[in-house]
Amino acid sequence: MFVEITENVLHTPCKNLKRKDYVEKASEIIEAEGIEAVSIRRIAKELKCSTTAMYRHFDNLNELLFYAQLSALNTYIYNLQKRASSWKSIWDTHFDIWEFYSDQAFRKPEAFELIFYQNMNKDLGSALKEYYEMFPEAVFNLTPVVKDMLEIPGFYERDWHIVQQIVEQGYLSEESGRKVNHIECNLFLGYFKYVQETNIREEEIPALVDRFMSEIKEIVHLYVSAEAKK
Repeated sequence: MFVEITENVLHTPCKNLKRKDYVEKASEIIEAEGIEAVSIRRIAKELKCSTTAMYRHFDNLNELLFYAQLSALNTYIYNLQKRASSWKSIWDTHFDIWEFYSDQAFRKPEAFELIFYQNMNKDLGSALKEYYEMFPEAVFNLTPVVKDMLEIPGFYERDWHIVQQIVEQGYLSEESGRKVNHIECNLFLGYFKYVQETNIREEEIPALVDRFMSEIKEIVHLYVSAEAKK
């Protein structure tokens, strides 16, 4: 007699799976084969569960990928904090953050796309807190500047957090500061789009970062000079 085995019977371990299990598996696949290799069907097969089980823990595949890619921020945050010790002025802070951010984003465009742009209004501070609860071995103390930036939802708002300090120190009016914030962010997004659409080699990235930073500094200098003449 033929007995049909239902999906629930085949995949009883689903009940024991946690968000961390999905994040670990997705991260493992990304590391080995790239983000395009991750699918709901692939995750279900490797975790020996149903394709619908993931939705008990995540709204969709994009949310799972967001958490899986947060590991890419560990190196970025760690090294950014190391650089923070050399910041002597608001200009050091502003330009160094942009330089390091662009360098890392150009090197890991898929991860930064998911974390910062497909989820532009997501609270990174809360997401990272949950991520570090899943993976306590990755925890390290955040400096106030980095912590404040990560807790601000929105790409433009994070840059404004630093530009606002330039305004408060009297280098720019708020109106000019808002314009600088808008121009900087849109200029970066243009470069980022170029990186995504171009098969850029790793050895070309430093020169691209230098060009981007030269334009950022020129824009800021023009606005600061105009303010000084008023």
